[in-house]
Amino acid sequence: MDRLLGSNGQYIRFPLPVFLKSMQRLGLRRLDFVPQVPHFFCGYRGHADVAPLRAALQGADLQVSVLTPPPYRCSLTAPAGEQRDATIGYYDSCIRLAAELNCHRLVLSAAGACWDIPPQELTEHAAAMLTHLCHTAQVEGVTLLLAPVMGAETPLIAEAPVLNTARQLSRMLAQVNSSALGVCLDTNIMSANGDTVTDWLSLFPGRIGLVRLCDGNWHGWRAWGDGVLPVDRYLCQLTEGGYQGDFSLYLPGERYIDSPTYPDEKAVAAVKEVLA
Repeated sequence: MDRLLGSNGQYIRFPLPVFLKSMQRLGLRRLDFVPQVPHFFCGYRGHADVAPLRAALQGADLQVSVLTPPPYRCSLTAPAGEQRDATIGYYDSCIRLAAELNCHRLVLSAAGACWDIPPQELTEHAAAMLTHLCHTAQVEGVTLLLAPVMGAETPLIAEAPVLNTARQLSRMLAQVNSSALGVCLDTNIMSANGDTVTDWLSLFPGRIGLVRLCDGNWHGWRAWGDGVLPVDRYLCQLTEGGYQGDFSLYLPGERYIDSPTYPDEKAVAAVKEVLA
């Protein structure tokens, strides 16, 4: 259970203390924390005072191990202009927040790309942005984890036309060529894009910094058992393939915001059963 990270992503309608108590009840001690209101504010001009958040976490005996900033209207693929400037400011601020929380991993993606811009240009913009952000991350002692995004194959939840597949992410890592850049595997996006656990393990030896262990389908992310994916098999394949990192319970989207403990309870119970 020490490798299982709880997340406040689905708790946006509840105050921070409710989330913290839920994590304690489930026996989770480490977090994949989303710096979102009402729990915390982080923007392109800076972030809120970290002291109250740090005190709340310490009081609950919880630790932020990964920071996953919501993209809002920012995008790694933004062309030169106000959006690009705001995106750089936002992620620079998030990287500094991670360092202040003594958290050394930050997840980001190409979500929010403009579909009218040619894919090659979007990729070039993302490479330039990531090169800049990797420099900031190295200074702050943080590793960036590039997560894949839903693409044209899932039109109802499409996020970007680039950086969808494992091979596309592999090429981006080679292009940026920074030790401060790794990847985050999302099992639902992996499946939707036609990739496998074997693909990821072979393409990113030693560079998978986090796995989002989530069920799902073509319409979005689901609690364990509510989707169509063999999540238990994925977990076994990852373990047998030598992955020794953390698993995050973060579920993108807002499907469970009225009952955020439900997917957490299902996932914790399932992981205990599979790894028993």
